[in-house]
Amino acid sequence: MTWQAPGPGTWERDQSHFDRTVTPLMVDLMEAAAPRGIREGFDLTGAPLATMDVRFVHGQMYRRLVPIIGGSGRGPQTPPPAWLVRAVFAVHPRLRRRVRTAESAMVDKTWSDEADRWDDTWKPALIATNRRLAAFDVVGATSAELADHLADTLGHAERAMVLHFRLHISDLGPIALLLDHANDWQLDAATVMSALAGSSPATTAPRDALRPLAAELAAHGVTPTSLDDVRAASDLAATLLDDYMREFGTRLTTGYDVTDLTLAELPELILSALSDERLDAQTTAAQEAAQRGAEALEHLCSEVPPADRELFDELVDDARRLYGLRDENGPITAEWPCGVLRTGLLEAGRRLVAAGRLHAVDHVFDLDAVEVVGVLRGEPGPRADAVATRHRNRLARAHTDSPPYLGPAPLEPDLDSLPEAMRRMMRMSVNVVSLLEADDAAARDGDALSGTGIGTTPYRGTARVVADADEALERCRPGDVVVTRFTAPTFNSVLALAGAVVTEHGGLLCHTAVIARELGIAAVVGVAGALDIEDGVDVEVDPVAGVVSVVG
Repeated sequence: MTWQAPGPGTWERDQSHFDRTVTPLMVDLMEAAAPRGIREGFDLTGAPLATMDVRFVHGQMYRRLVPIIGGSGRGPQTPPPAWLVRAVFAVHPRLRRRVRTAESAMVDKTWSDEADRWDDTWKPALIATNRRLAAFDVVGATSAELADHLADTLGHAERAMVLHFRLHISDLGPIALLLDHANDWQLDAATVMSALAGSSPATTAPRDALRPLAAELAAHGVTPTSLDDVRAASDLAATLLDDYMREFGTRLTTGYDVTDLTLAELPELILSALSDERLDAQTTAAQEAAQRGAEALEHLCSEVPPADRELFDELVDDARRLYGLRDENGPITAEWPCGVLRTGLLEAGRRLVAAGRLHAVDHVFDLDAVEVVGVLRGEPGPRADAVATRHRNRLARAHTDSPPYLGPAPLEPDLDSLPEAMRRMMRMSVNVVSLLEADDAAARDGDALSGTGIGTTPYRGTARVVADADEALERCRPGDVVVTRFTAPTFNSVLALAGAVVTEHGGLLCHTAVIARELGIAAVVGVAGALDIEDGVDVEVDPVAGVVSVVG
């Protein structure tokens, strides 16, 4: 394969969302929604960038940051001198406006307005639309009605994904500001993040939502081996299960693409969750997380200078408000709409196979949006043999190697040359990104592997080394230690059953750290050599020492 940059500038590989078998539908959605949503977020906060562009090359996702001016050219091969940057920001009208926006954003805390709009407007509207689309009878509809439904769902998915990326510009702002001040007060960053525990109820919502159903089954002495057993336990059990499936069943669970499975397609996962002894606790996972957060906060308060206590309390309140938005955002703006889309596409695939337009149901994922809607409406489209060739070619990309960068070598930004408000904003962003994606893991020391620990209690269990959420759901059993490269919200269901988790990448702000705090499980992230752990051995995960040890 020839790996060429898809446009001007430096393109960085992103392996955190999709593998190289990504579908045409998802490529189109990402390439349209990500730049638009991030542009809206940058415009709102006055970031010294125009947007982040996204393109797929041979199925591999690449991204590049686009400057406000000169973004369509090749760009400099060396950083411009500081005096030139300062001069351009002082005289260029668009950049001067951008500086004023950044100054206002820092003072007015624009992320608070975004959180208000999410709670009051965006989230209720998205949930209502997700529920409406999920309730559509794809089996009973005519092909024309199914085509209209898919077109409606695709439009909704793109709009929701634009908002998904826009919100990601704001949801880390108050956390970055808290950590920036915490550094000035010489507070431990890990303890600061622990104080935010309990502020992400969406992280534990799928597990906590099963508690009433588990209690009903226990009251009737039923240990179900199928969802039919659950429904047969009592009328209330059947109602509770149906309510749960309406809320969570059509959400993607094993990944972000429409080829990934929804929760409704994983009944064994629901049954495993119902057998989890932690559901018998008197308090929910969210309540327990809130208690841990309150204890960490009480410890921090004693270390903050008295003159800064009011500022500290304000910063913590803001950070808690936005802390949970990252895990609440994805399921509602991406995993739910795309799960509904998958349900409709599978029905379309079955009909197109019956009509001789496709050779296999899953070949429907190799059609783009225009093609699948058009073919359902009886319009001409690609022949079944041509789609089968696409399918083979897409799957053949799975194990290809891709370079980490395309285009010129990346340049290290000179933050000192930026105006003060932008300089502070960029410093906050750089610090937060380092906590999100920290890759400077400690070297292996004998039988121990070191990283960043989250939690207070060591845990011993069987290691399950998995490549992704799909494999984790298939192979992991309650209480296992999940060992993987990194986790995303698609791991939430399996981690709700895990005893502990170990990842090769990540820092204090990564998804693994967030869900470990909310669930109260031990975690060590950023562990060099984590994937060298032999599957099936016993390991001890010590979050206090930040060490993983093979013990059997």
